[in-house]
Amino acid sequence: MESELTVRAAQPGDHEWIIAAHGDVYAAEFGFDERFRDGIAGKMHAFRELPGPFNRVWVGLMGEQRAASIAVSDRPGEVAFLNFVLVLPQYRGRGVGRAMMKTALDHARAHALKEVQLETYSCLVDARALYARLGFRMTRAIPGKQAFGQTFDQEFWSLRL
Repeated sequence: MESELTVRAAQPGDHEWIIAAHGDVYAAEFGFDERFRDGIAGKMHAFRELPGPFNRVWVGLMGEQRAASIAVSDRPGEVAFLNFVLVLPQYRGRGVGRAMMKTALDHARAHALKEVQLETYSCLVDARALYARLGFRMTRAIPGKQAFGQTFDQEFWSLRL
C-alpha cells in the first residue's frame, strides 16, 4: 500500500545503494551484464557533479528498508529528465512506482518546467506501462540496440506538464 511508503532525499550511502540495486535487479530480471552497473555508476557520478538546486535524488522506504529510487535533473528548454527509476521487485504492485514518479513530477511542476523526459528499454514492460498510464508518450525508439549483453529497443519518452 502506498501509505506505507516514505520518500526522502538521498542521504549518505543511498547513491551507492542505487547503483548496486540497479545492477542486481537488471542482472536478475533482464540478464544485463556488469557493464550496466558500471554505466549506472558513471551516470550517478555525473549526476552528483551537476550544478543547480533543481537536481534531486529520492529514495523510497518501506518501513526502514530502501524500496525504490528516482532522480530528476534539469535540461535546457524548461525540460526535466528522470533517471535512476527503480522499484525493487518485492515492493512492486503497491503504488510505490507511481508515488516515486509523483514526487519527481510534482518537483518539476513546482519549478514551472514544461516537459519531463526519460530513457527506457523495451524489456522494461511494467515500467513502460506505468509511464503510459501517467501520460508519457514514446517520442523516439532505436530498435535492436545491443548493450549489456542483450538486444532491446532503446526508447525515449516525454510528458508535457
